[in-house]
Amino acid sequence: MRYYLFAILVFHYLKVFSQQADPIPPGVQRLLDAYPDHLEAYQDNYIYWKDGSLMQYDDSRFKTEEEAFDSTDLEDHMNALIYPPGLPVDTPGFNCDPGTLRCQEFFMKMYGSTEASARSHLVPVTWLAPKPGQTKRIWVTSINGVNEHLQAVAQELVTHPHLRPYVTDIGGTFNWRPIMGTQRMSPHSFGIAIDLNTRRSEYWKWDYKDNWQLDSVEINLAWRNSLPLEIVEIFERHGFIWGGKWFHYDTMHFEYRPEMLPSQKRRNVGKPTRKPAPGKKRG
Repeated sequence: MRYYLFAILVFHYLKVFSQQADPIPPGVQRLLDAYPDHLEAYQDNYIYWKDGSLMQYDDSRFKTEEEAFDSTDLEDHMNALIYPPGLPVDTPGFNCDPGTLRCQEFFMKMYGSTEASARSHLVPVTWLAPKPGQTKRIWVTSINGVNEHLQAVAQELVTHPHLRPYVTDIGGTFNWRPIMGTQRMSPHSFGIAIDLNTRRSEYWKWDYKDNWQLDSVEINLAWRNSLPLEIVEIFERHGFIWGGKWFHYDTMHFEYRPEMLPSQKRRNVGKPTRKPAPGKKRG
């Protein structure tokens, strides 16, 4: 009888615990999987960082499209539009720009909130030069091993000589600046992005440089791309998403965004193992 009562109590406890446990939204799980060096856990609508600070996941605000871009929370960041990895590449639907809603607070905390702090993490990557056998140095952040992932991309690209013209004479990597025509910081500001050869790629604001701000341009925008999709496959394999999968196309552009791609490793994530340190700011 005692064993029976004990089993009943254990079952009741597990049932109550499971009902009270804070479920982890899929978007949160993808963040935890993608950035294990920085993020520890999730509870009560907050992401726990390993330094003891917290960041709100969902601000529960209804936002217009412009408000979502200008005040993106992590829930918007993860769930607005899901990036479609792999091939074939379909022509993006109207205003379908997966990955362009970026939580600036998140990136600034992870990669640097000022130009000086972001620049302090830059390290060189050996990249392809126009002539076979030659190389050059480009600079990206070492945080999250972005330099190592980009170096792996370069090592694959060098084995495909026919792709060299598209990936040399690049448009740039680190550049602390806002996105053209906005107040939002470009992912180039954090050292996680690279623009390939601008003469062999397309950008919608350059294609419509005199009137890109007109609504009529967006309504009639025709997607363009001349970049070989082999390049896209290589970059995605190492955690980078491609601006060519956006309705507002930017086919030279790749940025390190592993949370947008299928997880390479699942982690057992539950409640935080410690409370945030006294005085730590939420956010």
